[in-house]
Amino acid sequence: MTLKELIEKSKSNDGSAQRLLFELTCDRLKGVAMRYVIDQSQSQDVLQEAYIRIFKKIKTFNYINDAAAFGWMCQIVGTEAIRHLKKSKRWNQISNDGYSAPSVAHSAAFDDELYKILLSLPDRQRIVFNMFAIEGYSHKEIAAQLDIAESSSRSILTRARTFLQQQLTKQDDYAKV
Repeated sequence: MTLKELIEKSKSNDGSAQRLLFELTCDRLKGVAMRYVIDQSQSQDVLQEAYIRIFKKIKTFNYINDAAAFGWMCQIVGTEAIRHLKKSKRWNQISNDGYSAPSVAHSAAFDDELYKILLSLPDRQRIVFNMFAIEGYSHKEIAAQLDIAESSSRSILTRARTFLQQQLTKQDDYAKV
């Protein structure tokens, strides 16, 4: 069954279609959740809440193509992850320079070195970098969603880019040895 067919059947609350849609999209959307909320159990909570929103809003979704459908679902997951961070008051407790070491459960899907470097970003930097560089939000949109100034968004992104450059340079230096 195609993604389009699953979405159309899910609009009429077809439980088996919803289950197949979940199975088809779960791994990809879990990756989005893990980019924001590193803790695996919390990312599963985010993913669960995101699927509740997806299935509530699916009736109003107009299918264009698979990429647009995945984009729509990824946006919901990202928004839900930010909502989760705000609700847990984690966003307000993270300083701009504060570092929190990631604790990611080992999985073959997350063996990519660049992904590991992204996860090593301090929380605020990782979130702003994800929103800007990966999700495509503008600084104005980031500022509105995170309740920060646009200039703060730019500053946090600059620090994230500097951190990533330093980490990638270290990786390159190790490779030369």
